[in-house]
Amino acid sequence: MSDTAVDEVEAVLREWAEAYRARDMGALLRNAIGDDVQLVGTGADEVRFGLDEYRAQATRDFSQADDAEFRLSNLRVTAIGGAAFAYCDVTASGSAGGQPFEMSGLRMTVGLVRTDDGWRFVQTHLSAPDRAQAEGRSFED
Repeated sequence: MSDTAVDEVEAVLREWAEAYRARDMGALLRNAIGDDVQLVGTGADEVRFGLDEYRAQATRDFSQADDAEFRLSNLRVTAIGGAAFAYCDVTASGSAGGQPFEMSGLRMTVGLVRTDDGWRFVQTHLSAPDRAQAEGRSFED
């Protein structure tokens, strides 16, 4: 695993988080592979395939929040050849309708490929642990 590749992937993830905070749609879309991009969010209907649906999700997010940001921590990257996989813990915070919100304890996994233009997201999955499943338990009681 190349330290350079790991550093590059970490930079792309941080660029993505900054683009989201800044509501920079162009930067968000540049980080996606194109029509093959997949996005799974925490909402029941947040399963998106392709660049148009990726854009639609970001547009909806931006319209429903006054401001929002993702703070990434515990970032882990595995890069093998032209593919990379990343994991991080996420806290999403901001305000919606004038009310502050914070979603902590989120987990994000990202699959990326190296292109001539750098690393691009192929798949992003943001999830929250099942609150009905007790810590130390593999299944709900």
